[in-house]
Amino acid sequence: MTMLLNLQAAPASLAMPSTRRRPLARAIVHWTRRLHLYSGLLMFPWVLLYGLTALLFNHVELFSDREQWSFGRDDFAGTALEPIADPVADAAAVVAALNAENARGQHATYRLVDEGSALYTRDVLMARARGPGQNHSILYDVPSGTAQVGTAEQPATERPPFAGERLKVAGALTERVKTGLPRALARHGFSAPDVSVSVGPELVFLVEGAGRVWRATYNTQTGSVNGQPSDGPGELTTRQFLTRMHLAHGYPSRPGLRWLWAAVVDAMFVSMVFWALSGLVMWWQIKAVRITGAAVVAISLGAAGFLAAGMHGILAAG
Repeated sequence: MTMLLNLQAAPASLAMPSTRRRPLARAIVHWTRRLHLYSGLLMFPWVLLYGLTALLFNHVELFSDREQWSFGRDDFAGTALEPIADPVADAAAVVAALNAENARGQHATYRLVDEGSALYTRDVLMARARGPGQNHSILYDVPSGTAQVGTAEQPATERPPFAGERLKVAGALTERVKTGLPRALARHGFSAPDVSVSVGPELVFLVEGAGRVWRATYNTQTGSVNGQPSDGPGELTTRQFLTRMHLAHGYPSRPGLRWLWAAVVDAMFVSMVFWALSGLVMWWQIKAVRITGAAVVAISLGAAGFLAAGMHGILAAG
């Protein structure tokens, strides 16, 4: 009878598992794995988009909206670009020009020292060349004296009569910045009378004249004004769209789609940091790969440190 009771009680005991709480460490690992999974799924399209748009800056041929050309040394024969740029010679020419200018004011003379330290801060010079129906983008490699040229056909559009004008506009934004910033800084105890604008917005507006409406663009830094018919082409190529999305950053002062894009960029930062840290937690839980994983992490940290130190030296020089 006792055995029968035990057999009857056994299924009931199996149907009622122990209610002991899961240890805290195990619970943390469980939720780390879940968050690692779902955050990856949530940010999946954004990671692909950000990775693709970053790739475009290293590879101009991808999604290219221009016909690509390679210019070798022979293409520059007989031109001012025939000799390869020499930083030492060019620095000596600058010092000579500086001394010639100072001689008029009887200032001290200068001489070039440590010639080996003379360098151009960037290997690539970017330029644009425009002609009838064509627009050329040039990446000139300074050390080798070669170039990559991208040519895009430009549909013929009517040129506005005011195109190419350089205007001195009283109260232009750039001028207000140059005069207003020193006074605002002085109120906080800073003396900074010399103000220059490195990057500024262009003013775009519609203007009517010569029998039609034009979309005008005024460069507040240079004073140049240009434009095109208001019904002219305004579409972006695939490459322009992707690269401009990648470069869009910062929170605007007003909410909108740009604000949401900035929020997505912040979310990507949080997710990628979490993926890295949670990945370490998940790796440590698998005892069989701890030693191999530790070696991979050590190699990765060493490579990252080496590249960071090298890039610091390069960027600091420029």
